[in-house]
Formats: sequence, structure tokens, C-alpha cells
Amino acid sequence: MNIITIEKNIPMPEICGRGCSQKYNFMDTMEIGDSFYINGNTPDFSTTTVRSHVYKRNAETEQSYTIRTMKGNSSKPQAIRVWRTK
Repeated sequence: MNIITIEKNIPMPEICGRGCSQKYNFMDTMEIGDSFYINGNTPDFSTTTVRSHVYKRNAETEQSYTIRTMKGNSSKPQAIRVWRTK
């Protein structure tokens, strides 16, 4: 017989979308004016997933970031730079 144990005061983890992990925690340490660069040679990061994460973060936090395409076009960037602006 299976027994289900009911537990109290277990903290609920934050919602994290597909492919999301603690790998973006470094953005919490950024100060206004700091930036980082992502290109096809950046391990574990792609321009499209970083861009998605930045847009989501802008909507959900008081921090603000801006992105500029450094190589390629805006629909399929090969390299981007992200700045913290607020």
C-alpha cells in the first residue's frame, strides 16, 4: 500500500521555464552600465535564449536591460550585447 505523507512549510521553488536554470543568476550581480556579450562561441548560452530571458526579466523585475545586435540581423542575431540600464 502506498502512503502519502503530507508535509508543512516546504518552500515552493520559483517557476522556471523550459531550459531555465540558475545559469542566469549572474545578472543579479550586474550594476547599471555593466554589460555582457553572447555569440556562437559562448558555451551554454545562445543569442535567442538570452534575448528571451532578458525580455522576461524586464517584465518581471524592477531591473531593466537593453539588447543590441552586434553581428547578424535582429531576427537571427549571431552576437548580442546586453546592458543593465536600471
